[in-house]
Amino acid sequence: MEFLRSVLPADPTQVIFLAGVVCLFVAPRLRWWPSEIMVGPEVTRDSLAQLVQGLGVFFVLPIVFAAVTGYFVCFWPGNHPLRRILVLICLPAFAGLGLMFSRFLFLAAPPSSILESAGNLVASKLGWAWSLPWKLLTGFHFCLIGLLFVAIYTSRLAFGIAALPISLPGNAASAALDAESWNRVKILVWVLVGPLFLLSSLLTFLTMGLPIYFSSHVPAYIQSDWFPRFSSVIEALFVFGVIFWLAGKKDRQVIRNATRLPEPAYAGLALAIPIGLGLLLSTGQYLFDRAQWTAHSFGNMDPPRFSSYFTLPDPWLLLLFFPALFEEMIFRGLLQRRFIQRYGTYRGIFLVGIVWAAFHFASDFAFARVTDQGVILKLFSRIFTCLILSYVFGWLTLRTGSILPASIAHTFYNVLVFSNFGQPFVGKSTIQVALWGVLAYVLFCYWPVTVEDEQGASSVVASPEPAV
Repeated sequence: MEFLRSVLPADPTQVIFLAGVVCLFVAPRLRWWPSEIMVGPEVTRDSLAQLVQGLGVFFVLPIVFAAVTGYFVCFWPGNHPLRRILVLICLPAFAGLGLMFSRFLFLAAPPSSILESAGNLVASKLGWAWSLPWKLLTGFHFCLIGLLFVAIYTSRLAFGIAALPISLPGNAASAALDAESWNRVKILVWVLVGPLFLLSSLLTFLTMGLPIYFSSHVPAYIQSDWFPRFSSVIEALFVFGVIFWLAGKKDRQVIRNATRLPEPAYAGLALAIPIGLGLLLSTGQYLFDRAQWTAHSFGNMDPPRFSSYFTLPDPWLLLLFFPALFEEMIFRGLLQRRFIQRYGTYRGIFLVGIVWAAFHFASDFAFARVTDQGVILKLFSRIFTCLILSYVFGWLTLRTGSILPASIAHTFYNVLVFSNFGQPFVGKSTIQVALWGVLAYVLFCYWPVTVEDEQGASSVVASPEPAV
């Protein structure tokens, strides 16, 4: 429990504000329009209705602005944080919510009859409008939840029983990390979890949107086999280039130092960890299915085929090495070093895992068709997975002094996930992450790591901390 308290904000109610910002951040990426609400043909023929229908993607932009600003206020509340929250978060979020709701009212309102009296017509319209919010989907719900959380924290801020910026207990900077370096780290964290996804959207617009708009058809290169395979590499390179530029000269050198070649044995270990855990999971699944077949289906059907549990992934998936490498340069090569210098080994790795999870929220919920409960489960699943993997990849980086082993392990973890290695079954991903969690515990307990100072001249042994 002592460790858990150390990674929560000094004011634990700041988690409410963070939760509200996350809800606002994911809301625009979720579904808003229910499938059972149809737009009538008489509406679609109207030019104004066509314009309103096409502008739906722009109506959520104020909510996007509110969420990105919410992350910014977490670090830089200014001299008047209450004013910043009300003007830069609550007002844009309410505006976006109002625009989306008005769009539904305009496009999906039931047709009126000339035989209805004015009173009945108004009553029916009001009744329909009142029932509409309960029919809308996860995007609407999470925008409301985000605004509610932000409002709760803002009320505490107004009464002087809460404060910003977000800070952790024992927040004093170490001598190895000066104020200028830490301010740059905060800028990088804000860019990673906030506006960075806009760069990916811009790249998608330039490579796909503009050619389709000007040519009125899908270009041949988009339909080719190589485009979907290399697009993730190009996007990752583009994102990394922006972060590398923002990092500054000193931190760019830290990233370069972290890419040194490790001992060959550590490269083999990094390769063996994800492959070994994948083989262990598939072997256990085969033995379980074989036992089930022996107990219930012996003589009635063919036994499970051993080879079907160990299918080879598509070799093109090895291109995932480059996005993994770029992520490891940022998160383990730079942020892990800075967070450890400020907060210590275990807290530093934990916080890097949280930032790494938030970095993935934008892609996790792009065009997501999930329920409210599904969104919550996906958020917690992403956070839990990134925390577990962060400790394993962090151990590899600290043990070897290089991010290359972590990049190899990261690559083959993604390969096994995207290739659906082995037979699918309920709870497979949970068991897989649990195995990585057991490995992280074993690594830190039985093979402690060393943490070098800024010059690399001395080291401090990071021994296991008390259990939570």
